[in-house]
Amino acid sequence: AGLGSLSTRSSGINAEYGVTSFKKLSQFKSTKVPLGAKPCLIFNGDVFEKFSDWGIIQNYFCDFFCTTKTSSINLQGLEYVISLTAVEPDTLLLRSYEVNMKKSGVDSPYVELVEIGVSLDLKLRRTHFAPPDLRKQALKVPKAAKIGKTKNITHDMAGSKLATVHMTKQNIAEMPQSKMKGSKKRKEDGNDGKVKKVKVTESSLDTENSMDTS
Repeated sequence: AGLGSLSTRSSGINAEYGVTSFKKLSQFKSTKVPLGAKPCLIFNGDVFEKFSDWGIIQNYFCDFFCTTKTSSINLQGLEYVISLTAVEPDTLLLRSYEVNMKKSGVDSPYVELVEIGVSLDLKLRRTHFAPPDLRKQALKVPKAAKIGKTKNITHDMAGSKLATVHMTKQNIAEMPQSKMKGSKKRKEDGNDGKVKKVKVTESSLDTENSMDTS
């Protein structure tokens, strides 16, 4: 007997699940991931590819957890995994894991998954999906909501904005340069920084020596 039910009604996707098993967060003694951490979704089982209805359900969970497609993953930022396993004909297992990375002796770390909850065993009871053309229309993004690409502007992994500035070739030798204060000659005693030359003779040296000995 089902302990409860979940239903999803979004963008022409109507699906009802019976909850046959449930474990809450307090039943797991492991540490919890920080609030706002983005999960990495893992879909297990060929059911998602074999049946079109399960493919639609897979797309729904991707939208539900607000994940975005990416071509690369920074392992240091991967700390939270949600696993969804589809078992024929109508069972869906949802598990949450914390990612622990340990030294493995090679470049790639040894990855250990620790279950942190919640844990759900779902049984697909009934579905009703809109026709493909109507579902496509419901998923259409308005032009005003689309984020257009700006030329020469990119973003790094941390979300910081980076800009590329293109400049013509410049000849540094021809560029006007301002003189620094340290390069200016100091005027001392009205000599305008000039060094006074003194003619030294043997008689003057003898006089200086005699003054030193006295």
